[in-house]
Amino acid sequence: MRCRAIAAGLLVCVLPILAFAKDGGRRRKSESLPASLEVLRQAMEPAALSYEGLVSVDGKPMRVRFDPPGRYRRETLDAEGRPALIVVSDGKTEWIYDKAGKRAWQGEPADPAAKRLGPDDEYVLLKANFEVSVADGGRVARRRVWLLELRSRHDGLLQRRLWVDRKTGLILKSQNLSEGAASAIEFKTVFYPKKPQKDRFFEFSPPRGAAVVKRAEPDFKALGEAKSASGLEPRTPLWLPSGYVFESLDVLARGAGKVIHYRYSDGMNVLSLFQGPARLKPDFGNSSTRSVKLAAGSGSLARTREGNVLGWSSGRSQFVLVGPVPAESLQRVAQSIR
Repeated sequence: MRCRAIAAGLLVCVLPILAFAKDGGRRRKSESLPASLEVLRQAMEPAALSYEGLVSVDGKPMRVRFDPPGRYRRETLDAEGRPALIVVSDGKTEWIYDKAGKRAWQGEPADPAAKRLGPDDEYVLLKANFEVSVADGGRVARRRVWLLELRSRHDGLLQRRLWVDRKTGLILKSQNLSEGAASAIEFKTVFYPKKPQKDRFFEFSPPRGAAVVKRAEPDFKALGEAKSASGLEPRTPLWLPSGYVFESLDVLARGAGKVIHYRYSDGMNVLSLFQGPARLKPDFGNSSTRSVKLAAGSGSLARTREGNVLGWSSGRSQFVLVGPVPAESLQRVAQSIR
């Protein structure tokens, strides 16, 4: 889902509400709510104005800047308030710098146009899968906001809350309530400069002694081109969770081998399937894993910030499935791959 948010990584309800002034409790004029889908559509559009601010990402502070159409800087701060991880782009080149590891990755910014689903298709898919309601969201970062709630049409569960700046359409707060991927992002401060921000904010030079790695760019392909591009026999699922459709496919270089990355979307969430040579082993980081039974044998299941993760081997391929869906759904997707 393309949103006016960090990262980057969202039924018309038009009801009057009554607000009360703080001074003496006097009743203010009734305020009509906007159409929920109009607020959502505005929030999904690429940001058209410059902003900067301090953001909390799952409790961790991040300093952010954005200057349209494609310049950005994100600095994850350490306990002393100093940048520990920097992601910066001048619109042509993206740098990712890990201060602790003294390593910098250089590559091209992600191109949303490479996706099979365009903005209009994504919006239609989202409307088909989610009911959207709107309410007065109070204030976030001292800005008046609308609160959007997105509820699944398939199981009725609340999936996400978005607090949208009433004037700019920028998402100032987001709560992902999907099973397996609970997360929260919130602007603590936000400022909209009236002039373009200085170029130096979006420039980066690796510090002396830092190792520089040229990041391999995704090679987007049609499904029929995956075999010749990767050397692997593509194997896709016969079953997907309700509302998910194929979005895009790219081939990634991993050492001397290639990995196929399939992406499936319900308009808001993304389910990623990676298929690589059997010699490649999944890396679950520091997450604990448990063994689960599959038709192809056993797999390893873990829970990470990105959602539940399932890894397993089948034939000559290694698979990793990542998504904000229940573990049982990941297992059913895995069982359907032939």
